[in-house]
Amino acid sequence: MTLITVVDYVLRVLVVVGFGLLSIRKGLVDKTGLIAGLVIGLIVILLGGWNWFLILLSFHIMAGLVTKWRYDYKRSLGVAEEKGGARSWKNVLANGIVAASMTVFEAFVGGQVWALAYLAAVAAAMGDTLATEIGLLNPTPPRLITKPWRIVEPGTSGGVSLLGYTASALAGAIVGFLGYILGVVPEVSEIDFALFLLVVVVSTIIGVTVDSIIGATVQAQYRCTVCGKLTEKPVHCGKPARLVKGYEWIDNHVVNIFGIGSAALAAILLSAILGLA
Repeated sequence: MTLITVVDYVLRVLVVVGFGLLSIRKGLVDKTGLIAGLVIGLIVILLGGWNWFLILLSFHIMAGLVTKWRYDYKRSLGVAEEKGGARSWKNVLANGIVAASMTVFEAFVGGQVWALAYLAAVAAAMGDTLATEIGLLNPTPPRLITKPWRIVEPGTSGGVSLLGYTASALAGAIVGFLGYILGVVPEVSEIDFALFLLVVVVSTIIGVTVDSIIGATVQAQYRCTVCGKLTEKPVHCGKPARLVKGYEWIDNHVVNIFGIGSAALAAILLSAILGLA
């Protein structure tokens, strides 16, 4: 290993640590989220490289911005992220473990299909976050994805809106475009750009849809014993809430992993069908 290589790797570590410390200072993560973020970030930057890390960083910044955006209003609705929007280790791992896994597969197995799956995983994580945080501001109430004729309260598991889906598609387009110009999938030509972008956007929408379907059917939902509100949280208003639907072990973090994993799998299948693999 040359001196230049050693310096490069040391610089990568310092950059990840630096962004981690900045994130906790800005209230984007808590202490546990910082540790989880360092693990995910180091895997991506050390095995995938600078450009792969920039893709992940774009999600981290975007998620932080939209979570903080109109936070007081979301809190008044009772649907804002806890601790001022600072993400815990569970949230960080749920949103990053699939992308980190795709990075490992690309590094040790090879093949650009893993790079496409990586982009889809990051895009789905961003899409789900944008759909949730921006969808909460939709002027009309969301509808339950499994029963679209049924109107539900903002923040209800499985609730979807046109604004939320538009935000998800935008996330897919942003990540896909960044991945293309940064050369994350180097063998994709300009002729294939439209198909490349289509794969990322469609995979993002599939991931977000799977997330919503699981949320509407088997995700744990509780009824607060104090205010009577339906919530994803087992504790509400400082008191244990009553499980009324779904399974306790299927919380929002588990749902996120399934949704993001579905996006990565969709990207693998679509790229094979369209000849991009």
